[in-house]
Amino acid sequence: MRTKDELFREAQRHIAGRRQQAVTRAERMRSAAFAASPELAAAEEARVQAGLALAMAAARGADTASAAKKLADAGQALENVLRKSGRTSADLEPQFSCPLCHDTGLYKGAPCRCVAQVARTLRREEINAASPLALCDFDTFDVNRYPAEVEPELGGPPREYMAKVLQYCRRWAENFGPHSQNLLFMGGAGLGKTHLALAVADAVLERGFDVLYTSSAALAAQLSREHFDRDSEDSWLEACKEADLLILDDLGTEHITALTISVLYELVNTRMLCHRPTVYTTNITDQGIFEARYTEKVSSRMLGNCRMFKFFGVDQRLNRTK
Repeated sequence: MRTKDELFREAQRHIAGRRQQAVTRAERMRSAAFAASPELAAAEEARVQAGLALAMAAARGADTASAAKKLADAGQALENVLRKSGRTSADLEPQFSCPLCHDTGLYKGAPCRCVAQVARTLRREEINAASPLALCDFDTFDVNRYPAEVEPELGGPPREYMAKVLQYCRRWAENFGPHSQNLLFMGGAGLGKTHLALAVADAVLERGFDVLYTSSAALAAQLSREHFDRDSEDSWLEACKEADLLILDDLGTEHITALTISVLYELVNTRMLCHRPTVYTTNITDQGIFEARYTEKVSSRMLGNCRMFKFFGVDQRLNRTK
């Protein structure tokens, strides 16, 4: 799991790699074109020499009109030879993937938007590798999988209720910002909690925010390894602290130790103080059990400023196998 800075640097390396590939392809094409057409090679060399003559005249402070005309004539001669060979000048130049920065990663003195696009792609790949589902979207969250019969605890049909939950999460993602409420999805296994959390992640990521996903068990295991590895820089914890949105999936599956509680407190408290929202999912549906497992100090911070949604129904994964 990479921090924002690590992700940005990796995106820049990808952009630099694109530029190098474009330049290398162009050099191969130029070499092949010149080998096939000596006339083209000569015309290109004449243009280069005319350009050097113009630069030297300007450096000496001499009249550059004559040299500029020779360069223009040499350029036109090259175009004529290219046209005869069925080529254009663009065929001999690198074809960059970004028209703004020409794959330099910088545009008007600032990081180009292509860097952010690559960073989002890299983050998507990271989330897809870490999550049990690929990144989902709201349109694939099918409320018809929920019962249409009245649920006594709910006082109405889960299908209608989940349609409202879905709409709430859409609006939440559309209006996401530092002061958004935390979300907690609770309910039995296979009820769509992770699916909806990943749909939220996808929408928020698409809006340009940095999103991290981790299961609670994976986070606890990794942080334990980092804690006992003195050479580690705790990159997972730092990445989770600084993400604009953190998806912390399957609370209740991690191995609880004093270290786990300590690290969870540090993570949750930091995100709360820095106004960085978190989406939690858990199979624990009893708030008393939740508090007993994570201690009052941690659970109060997890559940504070938190909108809770309980999922009802039967395991949808079992339904799909029938």
